Amino acid sequence: MTSIKPLGSLILMKTIKEEDRTTKSGLVIAAAFSEPTLNRGIVVAVGTGDNDNSGNHYDILLEPGDVVLYSPNQATEVEDDDGEKYYFINWRQLFGTVEK
Repeated sequence: MTSIKPLGSLILMKTIKEEDRTTKSGLVIAAAFSEPTLNRGIVVAVGTGDNDNSGNHYDILLEPGDVVLYSPNQATEVEDDDGEKYYFINWRQLFGTVEK
């Protein structure tokens, strides 16, 4: 587990590597050559939440272990002391969650 903690409206996540896919006829399509899609990440930690313009506080309705969909262009990569890669993203930049 990392000691990196997100602040405010940010979440910290790890990416889930996309696997190669096999078509019904047995053709293997490498993940690098498949259609551009949203990336999947697993939530590691959640920030304290958001405030609107009136000062009302809103919690982020995510928790560690949730799987989220995001655009890789919106995430910022960071490394912890052990060299493990994590990503910060504002929860408002997420497209959705994947049911378990």
